[in-house]
Amino acid sequence: MVAVVVCGIGAIFVVSGDSKSDQSSNASAPNDRPPAAPSATSSLASPTGDLPEFKKMLPVIVTGAVYDQGEQTDIIAEAGWPFAFRVPTGWRCNSAQIIDGDNSAGLECRPPGESNTLLQVGLRACDQPCDPTTRDLMNRDIAREALTEGDATTSYAEMADGRDNVYGLLVSHFFGPEPGKQPTWQVVVRGRSPHTDRAAVQKVANDIRTQTP
Repeated sequence: MVAVVVCGIGAIFVVSGDSKSDQSSNASAPNDRPPAAPSATSSLASPTGDLPEFKKMLPVIVTGAVYDQGEQTDIIAEAGWPFAFRVPTGWRCNSAQIIDGDNSAGLECRPPGESNTLLQVGLRACDQPCDPTTRDLMNRDIAREALTEGDATTSYAEMADGRDNVYGLLVSHFFGPEPGKQPTWQVVVRGRSPHTDRAAVQKVANDIRTQTP
């Protein structure tokens, strides 16, 4: 299924399910959960699914490059998702199972043609209360090693090997319906690319962080 595009790795990080039992013990009653994200097999053309709006905002940088003003990009807007984001023009995004968890959805995005670049975006509800303990457990579910703290709600890991021309990035970010609100979602971005093409992966990851304050 192809994501809605508005014109304008295998993952290198292994997903571990060891924390599922810990997460379920913190889960709240269904009425306390945020609205469900679409499943990976849901129709993106569903007439009942609202498309998120891409917002013009000052960039928030986790690491590396951001889009230049006037750079050619396409907007990826998934029905039912709480945010939209940009990819370089010509990239295509397809539904995929990226991370486990209740109310989860995901995308795999690739540039056109033959390429070693792959970017995955996973979205799932954050178990309530979505406090630092819960967030730590959910981060352990997606990364075997400890992540570097970027800010209060963002952690990441980066692997850069210019000699072998290999680059990898993992970003975990927790966010709510509005800036300053209690987090209700976790978005996970995994990317791999040749080291010489790492800017594209960084731009998408930073754009997603910017759109989920």
